[in-house]
Amino acid sequence: MKREAKLVLGGGAAYGLAHIGALEAIAEAFDITGIVGTSMGAIIGGLYALGKTPQEILSIALDSKSELIFNPFKLSRLPLAAATSVRRGLLGRGQLLSLFNNWTERTLIEELPMGFVAVAFDLRKSSTVLIDRGPLAMAMRASSSLPLLFPPHAWGKYLFVDGGVEHPLPLAFADGVPGAFTIAVNVLPPVSAQAERIETGITEKNRRIWPHQVFIRSVLLNQGYVAIQEMLQRPPDLYIDAHDQSKGFFDISGARDFYEYGYKAARERIAEGHETGFMERIVERYRNLLARFGRKAG
Repeated sequence: MKREAKLVLGGGAAYGLAHIGALEAIAEAFDITGIVGTSMGAIIGGLYALGKTPQEILSIALDSKSELIFNPFKLSRLPLAAATSVRRGLLGRGQLLSLFNNWTERTLIEELPMGFVAVAFDLRKSSTVLIDRGPLAMAMRASSSLPLLFPPHAWGKYLFVDGGVEHPLPLAFADGVPGAFTIAVNVLPPVSAQAERIETGITEKNRRIWPHQVFIRSVLLNQGYVAIQEMLQRPPDLYIDAHDQSKGFFDISGARDFYEYGYKAARERIAEGHETGFMERIVERYRNLLARFGRKAG
């Protein structure tokens, strides 16, 4: 008999595609009782909570109509004006929410077969909001409004942006769904205390980097740091790092590569999780890492 577990799925834009493979591996070993998700974690987690299998979610991600949602870094290959035009065309006619509605068949969160919470950030009050009721499509749209890629989502009295603005790995809200065993999946870039010294007198040809590329790279790096802090403050029972370091920030190699990486990473961490002191070693490693920044870690 499988052990029950609830999941916390973090944000990470296209890197979040690894959640699909991680879900596949986790479902092989555990009965999933609920999901708390931010950003891409809310989209993929919401589809799984709806009853879609990881393979069905992967098929959605591979569909050309979904490409700009599941892999928004594709826009980075376009000039800023063109990328902006594409986003306006996608969102101006309400096609993004319409796509979510089609995927979810306008299901309410209250009707899902398992507990689900989407984490979003309200610009009007500058506070995090937990969405545990109402249309699933609206919750997914609100939680995944990554600044500069997608505009804020107005819903009632709220103006929502990506939940990762404050909680990129929302372990603080794991109790919002049933389950005693918590598994957290982080897909954000790693935090490093290493640095290289400047080399002068060396010139290289500059390649063009668009403003939105700089912004998204900065956001994801900062979110990676915040996610580690949250993990140390509220350690889960099992922590899975599914960030593929072989991929660039704007890698568009495809959903299947991210899926396969997430599956492999989750399988390995689940196997290691049975070892005595596994989570204690992870927590200690990250505490030591953040200590090098002179910060108190949890």
